[in-house]
Amino acid sequence: MELQFEYVNIPRNNYFEYLVEEKLNPLARKFPIVISANVFFKVENKTNEIDSICEIKLDTQKSSIYVVAHEESIEQAIQKTYSALEKKLIDDNN
Repeated sequence: MELQFEYVNIPRNNYFEYLVEEKLNPLARKFPIVISANVFFKVENKTNEIDSICEIKLDTQKSSIYVVAHEESIEQAIQKTYSALEKKLIDDNN
């Protein structure tokens, strides 16, 4: 599976990419229809808080699946987007 990473208001981080790869590569093996993923990491400063965002656009042989999560940390956002992607893939294959 091909993975592309983009960063907005945050420096490139190999650890974040590693976390995503650890989640998405097994998912691609479980669901062979998965072709590629575009992953966006964003940090937005809002009044009195920081919003960490992970967006994943997963391209499959059938369609594209788009998921976004806003959390307190990028790590939490990665986990939330992964869980949502897995659920959507399971639902689409049933």
